[in-house]
Amino acid sequence: MKKAKEFTVLYVDDETPNLRGFKSAFRRLYNVHIADHPNKGIDIVKEEKIDIVVSDHRMPDLIGTDFLREVHNFNPNIRRIILSGFVKKEELKDANDEFGIHAYISKPWDFENVQAIFTRLMSVENPDKMSYE
Repeated sequence: MKKAKEFTVLYVDDETPNLRGFKSAFRRLYNVHIADHPNKGIDIVKEEKIDIVVSDHRMPDLIGTDFLREVHNFNPNIRRIILSGFVKKEELKDANDEFGIHAYISKPWDFENVQAIFTRLMSVENPDKMSYE
């Protein structure tokens, strides 16, 4: 009998190879949805039970922090993560102060690190926002 997957992750990135790599890496452990545009991501958030949203930051039409603000406005219980190679610390801090970002992961990401972040975020009822020293 197949073990039920622990939770559901949505990854939003405008680069298809990044989406494929992420889904391939995590689909055996979690239910994984992918979207190549933030608008598609919002549709998925509204249609599915999503536990964690991972978003690239630099995308056409909507940057990751603005997309995660929309996710938060729809459901503040969804854990929100920025995964990006290009994000200004001020943008992260402003978004975190306004509505809360639970983690930042830099590209290229490491499987064990991302999995540890997912496990940590899902092991507590109300995860802390990122902290800035």
